[in-house]
Amino acid sequence: MRVLLVDDHELFRAGLALLIKELFPDVELLHANTLSRGVELAIAEHPDIVFLDLELPDGHGCDALIQLKDARPFAPVVVVSADESVESIGRCLELRAMGYVPKSSSPEALHAAIVAVLSGGVFLPAASIIGLKRAAGTDDVQTSQPAIAQPASNAEPWNAPGLGLTPREFETLTWLVRGLPSKAIASKMGLEDITVRKYISHLLAHFNLRRRTELIVMLAEKGITLGTPAVMDRLHDPDSSSDERSRTG
Repeated sequence: MRVLLVDDHELFRAGLALLIKELFPDVELLHANTLSRGVELAIAEHPDIVFLDLELPDGHGCDALIQLKDARPFAPVVVVSADESVESIGRCLELRAMGYVPKSSSPEALHAAIVAVLSGGVFLPAASIIGLKRAAGTDDVQTSQPAIAQPASNAEPWNAPGLGLTPREFETLTWLVRGLPSKAIASKMGLEDITVRKYISHLLAHFNLRRRTELIVMLAEKGITLGTPAVMDRLHDPDSSSDERSRTG
């Protein structure tokens, strides 16, 4: 596993690196103290996860997330920030982050975030999930959502039948969770953009939700992981390098 840490506070970055190393001894850690350096490493080194601070010398607030995702759309990004407001967390989800870890979080939260992202899931603090649902007005829709069958093991990814989805809808969902816009999903799936948009509309209707952000919050709340997208093939990833193709994790 290769993890990129983008934070301009060297002491915090060193502490985060030490903690990750304790949790995952075989991890390869990459460090960047500016957004520009983080983008360079994300493109060249193809990290499995990027932990991104929003307050960088050359990237303020959500602009840092926008620039990183524009440069490397396939990079799973988890925001690590001192800002714990529901508004900031919701905005990061809109901008296709796969998770949000407040800097006040426990080591267990960091571990949970890494496991969730590697499994094709989303990590959000429990308190923020409550706030996001309340802000979106979806805190009372549980009873109207379709029943979801539990997988055989909580450690295993979910599948299309377990979520009541068609294979194509499930595939679309896996790419949505990874933070890809509809045009990129269409390219990956070999479909027209309008077709993917229809799948997204079907997903929202299936779960009785209105926006992609609400869907992501629901997945985080239920602990749903989706694994690697069925069409995820690094040999056909236009952003992949020969070094990435030879690396197995």
